[in-house]
Amino acid sequence: MGFEEEIRDIFDEEFVRRAVKLKKTGNIFNPVFYILFTRLVEISSIINDVVLPNRLEIEEMFRTRKEFLQLDMKTINETLRRVWIFEIRRDEEYKFSKGIEDLMYIVYRMKDIQKKIDEVLMRHITKWEKEEILELYFILGKVLLEVEERIVDIASKEARVAWLRWLMDSMGLNSNIVNQVYEYLSRTKNPLAAIRLAETGDFGEIQELEELIRDLDENTRKILLNGMKVVFKEIE
Repeated sequence: MGFEEEIRDIFDEEFVRRAVKLKKTGNIFNPVFYILFTRLVEISSIINDVVLPNRLEIEEMFRTRKEFLQLDMKTINETLRRVWIFEIRRDEEYKFSKGIEDLMYIVYRMKDIQKKIDEVLMRHITKWEKEEILELYFILGKVLLEVEERIVDIASKEARVAWLRWLMDSMGLNSNIVNQVYEYLSRTKNPLAAIRLAETGDFGEIQELEELIRDLDENTRKILLNGMKVVFKEIE
């Protein structure tokens, strides 16, 4: 397994799901950016020769990060306790205190994720040369940015799905089908193409979608499919 693939595997579906939920609550903590920030600090140290490209100094750099830049449950608990005190005083909730369960899960996972990244980095250093180590770090940065893009994309789509459900409910239409159609389209390679086929009545390659919307009247079907275009439209 290659370096990039190993890094991607660290961010499993449960982590992504929790990060999406956290983002939807409006919580200011961004776990992927936090990891990226700590690694950018390490990149800077290597580029500027603060840390030399040898095993001893790289391992010492990891140890220093754990001591000074690693979040732990004790810190989060104390921060939340202080936040709740401030909330009581101002009689208004901070966004940081929303999605607590997901925040605690992510913080709990953070130590293990950072440790696994360290292990993968060390395992793939074949030559203790500055350029090779930096190349691995830049690949790591690329993966982290793509993971964050995926989290943002899912959160945005799910927010639009919630909007579509609300719209159909407010019009007196059955919105129960929305999530089922969204889940099906999410599994397709090209959701917008599948929607266009459904609009033209060509269900040859999308028979599962036909089964889902078969019993809908024409007006409900039209609103649903147009809404799904909004859900899956790329945000520029």
